[in-house]
Amino acid sequence: MNCPALFHRKNPIRHARLAWGPALLAWLLLATAAVPGLSAVETDLSRPNFGGAPTRVRVGLYLADLHEVSASDETFYADVVVQAEWLDPRLVGRWTNVHGAAMGDVWNPRLTLVNQRSVSALFPERVEIDPSGRVHWRQRWLGRFSARMDLKDFPMDRQRFQIQVVSLGYARDDVDLVVSSDNWRTGRAKELSVTDWNVGPVAMEVADFETAPGEKALSGVQLWWEGRRYVQYYAIQTIAPLVLIVLMGWTALWVDASVVMARVSVSMTTMLTLISYRFSLGRSIPNLTYLTRFDYFMLASTILIFVILVLVAAGAYLVGKDKLALVRRIDVWARWAFPVLFGVVFVLAWWGDR
Repeated sequence: MNCPALFHRKNPIRHARLAWGPALLAWLLLATAAVPGLSAVETDLSRPNFGGAPTRVRVGLYLADLHEVSASDETFYADVVVQAEWLDPRLVGRWTNVHGAAMGDVWNPRLTLVNQRSVSALFPERVEIDPSGRVHWRQRWLGRFSARMDLKDFPMDRQRFQIQVVSLGYARDDVDLVVSSDNWRTGRAKELSVTDWNVGPVAMEVADFETAPGEKALSGVQLWWEGRRYVQYYAIQTIAPLVLIVLMGWTALWVDASVVMARVSVSMTTMLTLISYRFSLGRSIPNLTYLTRFDYFMLASTILIFVILVLVAAGAYLVGKDKLALVRRIDVWARWAFPVLFGVVFVLAWWGDR
């Protein structure tokens, strides 16, 4: 008797579950029908106002740090912050507060670095959308950028560095990249990590990029600045030792002409040292089709040492012919002529017109 009663007590629960079944099924069908419509709106990644006026994108760039400038491969290592802002009318009023979304979920101008070598993005690729439909994007790039350098005045050269950003795939009649500085952090940090360059103020300007001759230019902007090497560093580390090496060769003329082996040894050692010194310093600049100021100075110094080597060899020959007095007279003349010639070479190499 108890079992049927128990069976009848459980029936209401069973009937309730059966009653909820059709309602749940109907709700799932409605949700499934609504998702495609919502996805169609969210995946509309066409440009705002497509076919009409260009979409204006405000861009700001900030040089957070400059770590290194390498002349050997014509690059610089920098830390750059970029931020951009544009209006998408399709997003107006969709959220009541600032909403975060993945970069790929909304249309974006696809900002790309033109002169990057090996750059990493430090921030996640996300945007913030306010209720007015304005989209904000911020990124931080760290890595190596390329820079075309004119090294004719090396190491007294002045170079222009730039970081150029373009809207990939969009010309200016589609996307209008403009420089913005209103309430934005644009410029550079006061203190930079680079130690051998004096970095001037930065400036931003519109700079479109032509991918190939005749192709439509991509809309772009750039942050640029000028830098000048600290000549004092190279004067102490590079030029001063070279001057001492040349003067070492000069001492061969002060050794008495009768000591032939000592004179030849000093001049030969100086020549080999100059050659070795030139090869060791060649790694600091790239292979160029022209000569720098340093190359002119090195070449002239090598020629002067070679002249001394020729004088010492000729003197050894004359001493063997019992003409020691003649060699000593030549040495007296050469001892004073050499520093005068070396001084002229020094002035022309570093301050003369090229």
